[in-house]
This record gives sequence, structure tokens and C-alpha cells, in this order.
Amino acid sequence: MIKPYIAMAVQAKVISATGMAEVRQNLEHALKLIDQYMKGVWQLSGGGTPKLVTFPESFLHGYGPMKTRTYETNSKLALRIPGEETKALGEKCKQYGFYLAGAAFEKVDEFPNHFFNTGFIISPEGEVVLKYRKVNASNNNIEISASPVDVLSRYEPKDLFPVVKTPIGNLGMFICYDGWFPEAARCLMINGAEVMIRPMGPSGLPTVSEREWWILQNRGRAYENLAYVIAPNWADSPDSDYGSSSSGCSMIVDFRGNVISQHTDSGEWFVMGAIDIEALRRARSQIFMNYIAQLHMEVYANVFQGKTFFPPNAFPERNKQSQDETWAIQTATVERLQREGRLERPSST
Repeated sequence: MIKPYIAMAVQAKVISATGMAEVRQNLEHALKLIDQYMKGVWQLSGGGTPKLVTFPESFLHGYGPMKTRTYETNSKLALRIPGEETKALGEKCKQYGFYLAGAAFEKVDEFPNHFFNTGFIISPEGEVVLKYRKVNASNNNIEISASPVDVLSRYEPKDLFPVVKTPIGNLGMFICYDGWFPEAARCLMINGAEVMIRPMGPSGLPTVSEREWWILQNRGRAYENLAYVIAPNWADSPDSDYGSSSSGCSMIVDFRGNVISQHTDSGEWFVMGAIDIEALRRARSQIFMNYIAQLHMEVYANVFQGKTFFPPNAFPERNKQSQDETWAIQTATVERLQREGRLERPSST
């Protein structure tokens, strides 16, 4: 039996890195926040400690220069996972006895001309027990990092949406832009995920509308998959190229889509909430409102089969070099889908 436990989402400030010096600054800041916020959890929970601590996307380095991001500027920020940084974070895991999740750019020997945006989970023993490489990376207009889909013919399908079974439940990850695509969280559920961690990065202005879709996505992914969603976001980061572009509002959502904890603004702080895996498993074992048991998989698979929208293997030999390459593929994709009749052309532009 898994007893209910506390999870924590850290809403951290981030310094834009141009090299390893700033990476070390962000790492030291994260380690300091852990020590500080462990005390906060103890005070607010009446003596409790978290079993799961989560950090935002790119919390160790940022995203490179906002207007001039290229493969050259961002690939030099890529880290080894496991590596020096995860080892330091792992020492905190051993000290306090929790799992820790975050996301960072990763360099991979098998793909020397690419770098990935990789989610990782570190165990209380200090070991990296899960790595998820963001699927919806090179198909968006912000990132320079590669997606496994760019090298899909060289990638093992079993590694696309990994889930790790732990004493605190089955953990999986989807990252930032993945949240716009319900298929990513659905694949994690199919692979057994009970707690989904969504590290988030700044994605626009801190407007009401941005906060609304952020809440909508996190609640929707939790509700439709009967899973917890833990979503740490950036704090306001004036020392980054992104300034005040984060809406903050880190949150924890339960498996019924209820927001059980949410930061109300973009200030640096943390949120915490109770994760009850046994209650989740009871819900997944019932007949009433058990959407998992009611899925018509074959019907949906038949519609998806053989259809190509954003093309796989778009950058098989090398990482995309700039945003222009993404925009060119997206333009060609829209035009092809219009020719195929899947999208309708507007009467005016």
C-alpha cells in the first residue's frame, strides 16, 4: 500500500545562460531553493516532507538568446544526463529522501549532431531512473532542440514515452508544448503513468488568457487520463532574455481534474499537495466514469494510421539550425494538408 504523500512544484527564477558559468549559477540557486523550501513544506504541513520535488523546464540554463537562438547558441548549453548537474541534484535527493524531476538540454553520443530537451527523474538514491526526450520540440517555433521524431527511424518506439514504477507510484513526464497535444499524456497513461510531471517554461506574456489555457490543459490532461499532473512553471526571471514573460501559476491537479494547489502569480515560491495513489487506483478500478476502461483504441488507431501531418525524420542527420527551418516545414505542411482536403483554405488572408 502506498500512503498519501506530499509533492512539491518549485517555481524558480532562471538566469539565461550563455555558457557553463550561468548553468552553475542556476544549479546553485536550485540547490538553495530545495533547502529553503524543505523548511517551508515542514512548516506548512505540520512536520511533513515531500516525496517528490519538481522543477520547471530549462531551469538550469534557460533557452538561449530570445531573438537570435540558433543551434550554435543553444547546443553549447546541452548537458550530460546523468552528469555533473544531476549528480549534485541527486545529493539532495539522498539527503532528503525524495524523487526529483526537471528538464534540461541534453547531449547524446548516439546523435552527435543533435541535442534534445530531456526530462529526467532522479531517485532518492541519487540515480537517474527516467529520461524522456520531448516529442513536441522541433515542431514548435520557440525551440532549437531536436525531437526523437526527427530521428524516428533510428529511435526505439519503447523509449518515446517511458514510465518508471516507483514506491510512490508510476511516474512519467511530458514537457511544456507537449501539453498542447493530448496524445502525449494519453501515451503516458497507456504505458501506466499515474503521476505525470509537466515542467513548463515561459511562453508569452503573463496574461489572463495564458493562465486560462495553462489551467485548462493541466486539468484536462489529468481528468481524461485519471492521473495526477504536477506542473512547475518559471517564476518571473528578470535576469533572463524572457524577463516577465512567465505567467507562473505552478499547480498540482488531481486525477479528477481538481486543482488541489496553485500559485496565484509569477513570484518565486513553491506549491505542494497530497498525492493519493491508492485513491487513484480505486478510481481506475471502478466502472463508473472510468474513461480508461472505456477507450475504443482500435477505432482511434484506424483514423491515425497512415496519416502524416508534421513529418517524421525531418532532421535525420543534423539538428535544425534556426527557426527558419521549422517555419519552412510548417508552411509546407499546411499547404499539403490543404491539398489533401484535411484543412480548408480561407477565402482571404
